[in-house]
Amino acid sequence: MKRVFGRAYYTVGITLLAPTFPINFARVVTRLVDPAAQLIVDAGSGNNTLHPDIVAIDLFDYDAVDIVCRLEALPFRSDTIDAIVSRSVLEHVADPARVVGEFHRCTKRGGLGIHMIPFLFPVHASPADYHRFTPEGHAVLFREWTAVSRTNPTGPVTVILLYMIEVVATILGFGVARLRSLVYLVLCGISFPIKFLDVVFVNRKAFMSLAASILSVVRKAPE
Repeated sequence: MKRVFGRAYYTVGITLLAPTFPINFARVVTRLVDPAAQLIVDAGSGNNTLHPDIVAIDLFDYDAVDIVCRLEALPFRSDTIDAIVSRSVLEHVADPARVVGEFHRCTKRGGLGIHMIPFLFPVHASPADYHRFTPEGHAVLFREWTAVSRTNPTGPVTVILLYMIEVVATILGFGVARLRSLVYLVLCGISFPIKFLDVVFVNRKAFMSLAASILSVVRKAPE
């Protein structure tokens, strides 16, 4: 779907129709860094461009990707990148600590990491799905970094909607993968307006434990 629909997969599929509260990740990134003046890398970008001046890297050769590589072995010199960002990527790598270590190696002293990772989120293989991270798990994963902020860009409404759709699609799919996928898409199209009720819960510390995803902003220690 990423190849077929390109950017529309993200602007329409993820932002509008998916059952997760929408977050403008590009805006989050550009509020913290300046792609026109700094070297920013979007790790695991998929077939999407956050900003024309942000370098998009991915394991797959999508049209929007600038560099094809494995995140465990980045093709950059140490201490050369101003910021590395990722959205719903680190759950898909077998060894996220190794990947974060590569991010740390390549990031300049004082540089940023901006990473959104699923927490209370159903399994979504792309091509595999290995991990979930609690708020404390973020602290461990980014222990070599200094935490700038940790927020919940989604809330309990997203969590409830995600699992409701998963359960109903699984029951009505009768064990047939394609039928399950079709039911899932239909349910998303019917129920997506509900996710906007999450607006009263996002970015509120009290609801961090009920978040579908957690967003960490971290900084590599200056010399």
